[in-house]
Amino acid sequence: MQLSIIIPTKDRVPVFQRTLSAAVKATAHVSCQIIVVNDSKKNIPSVPEKVTLIANPGQGVAAARNAGAKLAIAPLLLFLDNDILISKESIDHTMAMHRQLTQACINLDWVYPETLQAQLSKNSFGRFLKLNKMTSFEGWYGKGWQPETLFKSVSVASFHLSILKTDFERAGGYTENFPHAGFEDYDFPKRLKAAGLNFYIDSRIHVLHNEEDRINLDNWLDNQQRRAETRRVAVELGYTELAIRYSLVKKVALRAINFTYSLWRVGLNLFSVSPALDFLYVQGISVLVAARIFKGYNFKS
Repeated sequence: MQLSIIIPTKDRVPVFQRTLSAAVKATAHVSCQIIVVNDSKKNIPSVPEKVTLIANPGQGVAAARNAGAKLAIAPLLLFLDNDILISKESIDHTMAMHRQLTQACINLDWVYPETLQAQLSKNSFGRFLKLNKMTSFEGWYGKGWQPETLFKSVSVASFHLSILKTDFERAGGYTENFPHAGFEDYDFPKRLKAAGLNFYIDSRIHVLHNEEDRINLDNWLDNQQRRAETRRVAVELGYTELAIRYSLVKKVALRAINFTYSLWRVGLNLFSVSPALDFLYVQGISVLVAARIFKGYNFKS
């Protein structure tokens, strides 16, 4: 066995099925173990015979990844989000890089599929995402990105993370305390670094980030709140550099916005009727994002 792919999933069956189908096709030419970890209480429809399916209901994505890693029998692990589409080319490249590099954790680039990119221009929220460069790994990464090369990074993310199993175990796996996905990717790289691992991004090869079921404003705002809840847990675990401090004026204002949130949300829709109003739409999103982060960070759900 050359490679073990671990895919946590929860309640995204159509998107997940495309991911799994792509993974099976991309690895048909190599000795590969595919492990799907279902974090939902709902059953997943049948999976191909070569795929191992285990249940891990309600334990969270970090626990799901750890559970999958325990069953992995290959020396090389590939953690894959349930909306990432891989290819034969990306698999071959990932395995080749690990033959060249030692003590390495590697991310490939990601971009939205062309069909999804085309949809984004048709509505205000999609244009907001494109304006803020949220449709590629480069846009999320920001300064320090190097195109068309293999470069050392200050961190890694788990959407498509390849690592030797021995290195993963030496770092102790993922911390399972976080209530939602997000800040386990802040905690895990710190322990990988402490274990002597090097971080790389290879921007010469990309995978597709198929978020077709999540490109809507309400889902995106809810995710901001969930990330803030997880950020609070990270602070409680000792990552005090992540603490958010609010002035009294901001506290009062953000409480008021959250109290009247439904009115703000309806008002935002008024600015989505024409591209000419996009600048107001962007300002409205900024207000609602601040309110959702405040709520998630300060109030336990």
